[in-house]
Amino acid sequence: MKAGIITLGCRVNHYESEAVSEELEKLGLEIASPDGDCGVYIVNTCAVTAEAVRKSGQMVRRAAKGKDVFVGVMGCASQLDPETFAGIEGVSFVCGSRNKLEMVSAVGKWLADREYKSVSVSEPDGEIEKMSIDRFDRTRAYVKIQDGCENRCSYCVISKVRGRVVRRDEEDILNEIRTLAGGGCREVVLTGIETAAYGKGLAELIRKTAEIDGIDRIRLGSMEPSFLGRGFADGVKDIPQFMHHIHVSVQSGSSSVLARMRRKYNRDQLIRNLTYLREVMPDMNFTSDIIVGFPGETDGEFEDTLSLVKEVSFLHCHIFKYSKRPGTEAAEMKDQVPPAVKEKRFGLLKAAADGEKRKIFLAAIDAGKPVAVLSETTDGKYIYGHSDGFMECMLESGDFEKGKTVFFLPERIEGETLCGKEVKI
Repeated sequence: MKAGIITLGCRVNHYESEAVSEELEKLGLEIASPDGDCGVYIVNTCAVTAEAVRKSGQMVRRAAKGKDVFVGVMGCASQLDPETFAGIEGVSFVCGSRNKLEMVSAVGKWLADREYKSVSVSEPDGEIEKMSIDRFDRTRAYVKIQDGCENRCSYCVISKVRGRVVRRDEEDILNEIRTLAGGGCREVVLTGIETAAYGKGLAELIRKTAEIDGIDRIRLGSMEPSFLGRGFADGVKDIPQFMHHIHVSVQSGSSSVLARMRRKYNRDQLIRNLTYLREVMPDMNFTSDIIVGFPGETDGEFEDTLSLVKEVSFLHCHIFKYSKRPGTEAAEMKDQVPPAVKEKRFGLLKAAADGEKRKIFLAAIDAGKPVAVLSETTDGKYIYGHSDGFMECMLESGDFEKGKTVFFLPERIEGETLCGKEVKI
């Protein structure tokens, strides 16, 4: 029997779906595309926005149209509202965000009794769910190091559906990475719901990961800016395998907006931390998440964000127009920004972010120096991958070996990709 898993949302969700799929294979199921005919469909839901919840429900209803199929729902949206998902006709099993491996036993029960139907959602507390990934078929693997979030941001429900912060045992993490490296993995991304919440031991974890044979590159999931101080920077600056790219959860460049968001930093601290990271690692690139049109955002506050994008010079910005999230403090705030204003600000910020990305690419071309790229995919003529600083790269080469580091000389820009020809070093 084939099983298809539909995953919405963050890297942690994708990691957890992969772990569930490995366990399903142990039951004898074949993991297949959910777009095809499967006997088992599982939807790993997301609740980060109201739109994510809506889309999660849409995916469940689409899967549940099949006859004599198992439809399972897990994740943040089902943690938030299990009754709604359980009430969808055709759904066999619903679990939450901290007990996803129960989905595997539920599939087993359904295989024995096609009338099986159950809901198992409890408060997202207690120890971290013990799951891991053993197989490896990509150049880059995500490794979950923690779960939960305690930030209580005014626009977000994730702390409610993921529960308090729990950290994974260090040796469990390292053992999983050793297994992945033995299977050919060359780059790992240490990630979590709030990666920085792993705490002061994160730099040491990175150092120990770097000591594992076969691991050439180490990256991090989205990082909270207040964590990226001198202590962290000094702890990782001399680790060759630590890639000089960090995705920073910025959200706004205005201290007053950040205060209304209940973020744990202000503009000055953000700039100070990112500046020091570039002092000790001069080729460091930053990417970011930014919300425009947060309730009460004035023209001046937006200008603070616009100027921050230019001052930091982000490689890429994921820009979101604020939308009300039911059940959050921000949804009830006064002075909601009109849609037309949000649209205009989105356009201005995107233009500025695109301009900064182009500057970074042009600087790489003007430097005239070879750039290292991890080979990820090929179309037979070009190799595609990412540089140390996470620039998307395309290079002419007929010699492709997945996971191999190759070098190319940047020559031109095509869309959002840096292009050139391979050079031998």
